[in-house]
Amino acid sequence: MKGVRLFDYDRLSRIMHKSGADVVLAHTKPNLEYITDFEWMRGFDKSNFLNEVGSAYVVSFAGLPQDEAKGPFYVAASTETGYPEHYNCWIKDVRYWGPVFHVQGRRQQMDAAETPIARLAQVLKEKGLDRGKIAVEWRQIELVYYEQMRELLPHARIVDAEPILTELRMFKSDEEVRRLREVCRITSEVMDTVYRTAAYEGMTEWDLESYLDVAFAQRKSRHVWTDVAFGPKGATFVGPTDTRLERGHILRLDIGGWSEGYVCDMSRSMAWGGKPVEAARRAHAAIYRMNRELAAAVRPGAVPSDLYRMVMRIFEDEGYASLTPQAGHSLGRTAHEPPFLVAGYDRPLEKGMVVVIEPTMRIQGAGSFNIEDTTLVTDEGCEVLSTTPRELEAYL
Repeated sequence: MKGVRLFDYDRLSRIMHKSGADVVLAHTKPNLEYITDFEWMRGFDKSNFLNEVGSAYVVSFAGLPQDEAKGPFYVAASTETGYPEHYNCWIKDVRYWGPVFHVQGRRQQMDAAETPIARLAQVLKEKGLDRGKIAVEWRQIELVYYEQMRELLPHARIVDAEPILTELRMFKSDEEVRRLREVCRITSEVMDTVYRTAAYEGMTEWDLESYLDVAFAQRKSRHVWTDVAFGPKGATFVGPTDTRLERGHILRLDIGGWSEGYVCDMSRSMAWGGKPVEAARRAHAAIYRMNRELAAAVRPGAVPSDLYRMVMRIFEDEGYASLTPQAGHSLGRTAHEPPFLVAGYDRPLEKGMVVVIEPTMRIQGAGSFNIEDTTLVTDEGCEVLSTTPRELEAYL
């Protein structure tokens, strides 16, 4: 697979110019993989992984100067040797740090710095960026690396990169939309097979978890999380347990599928094997109403906080309370990204944003009720990307 640049560099430069940042340094897994479009040790998070000699936790930095002519760069741990090159990372300036990986017979061995910040400082000085405003992922950078930056880059001003990267990732490119459509197609298909063929009387929630691992793998994708609840148990907990599926249960399933770096987050609460209790029927009807009305309201210009208040009014009108103070969120590389449908989030939606609609409630004696769909904001409304049936008795 050839790595591609998933964002418009001119747009990034404009965002950075507005904030005054001369260079953005991303180091967290979602942002690194978004920027580079390749994955080191598939599915593995390097942040808690010590290097080969135990001297430091593995960290890498993708650097994006405001002036593209200065050249984007990638400072990688030596543990990653060969990954950027063989996975066709679009960033060609790759520098390594950490213990040298020696290749017998190679004329020129690896050039590696002792620490990531030493290598980073070297590259920034080469590019004339060491005296500018450097944006880092403020909430997640390790203190030891921040202190080393202050020591090795004494003339730089360190600022927060999160607003820049959030703004960049909030609008999905055509390639991102293609990937999101595909992962939603896969996840919808897997969800559908659960209700149609995979679920059986007496299976445990752990059994279903195991099925999902295989079902996604068969579709050349990944199963990344499960919130599951059979029947009344869902009122208190939606993680997998030894609870067994019975006829008439609400089979509540929230699953995350992954494909090509992007996730789909969708939920269904459906009757399985027999008619559910009246409390379940009423609760599902209320959630289904919210799902339909919220999907109809997602469009350019809609204000997330207004959408949140609309859903809360429906909860009150139906005589229920929301499980959490939110009605939805966005997603992309991860399951929770801005914009969020919450009180106080007043930036209007725009074409190219993704909105996950997710009114949720739990009812003692009945279970967990959630119809969650991933939507793409279009010119005049939204396209619902998750397609599994939503009606309570669709599979009876």
